[in-house]
Amino acid sequence: MNYQLRKRTKEDVDEFITWSYDGEYSFYDNHIQEEKINGFLQSIDTDYFYSVMDDGGELIGNCEFFNVGDAPEVVLAVGVQMKPSLTGKGNGLRFIQAIIEQGRERIGYDHLELAVVDFNKRAMKVYEQAGFKRKGSFQNRIRGEKYHFIIMEKDW
Repeated sequence: MNYQLRKRTKEDVDEFITWSYDGEYSFYDNHIQEEKINGFLQSIDTDYFYSVMDDGGELIGNCEFFNVGDAPEVVLAVGVQMKPSLTGKGNGLRFIQAIIEQGRERIGYDHLELAVVDFNKRAMKVYEQAGFKRKGSFQNRIRGEKYHFIIMEKDW
């Protein structure tokens, strides 16, 4: 199965904000973070913010590209999210590869970074299989809890 990126629609966002995950992955639930919901709503039909579709036209995920560099340096990062019912079933590598390949075609980057919460070993394994290497780490407080994130990067 192939995956395609397209600009987000209001219907996509309406579905994204219902997504919830099991167990510790509930960290990624969209409906519990007002700032996440607002970000989704503001990203409709906007460059660098995409929905991920399968061959049958089904919505299977989302991604966004954003600058994490300090001016004037641009360092592009990607955030990805797969539909909860598809996670943990061996789809991750094809999913991330489609996102980074099509992102490169659309945006034209030679360096890409991402951050993943340290308990998400499943995602880190997929990112490493896609060629990302660990670069560093940081901590961030989210919903009153402190989380440790791993920064990963890939060059072409």
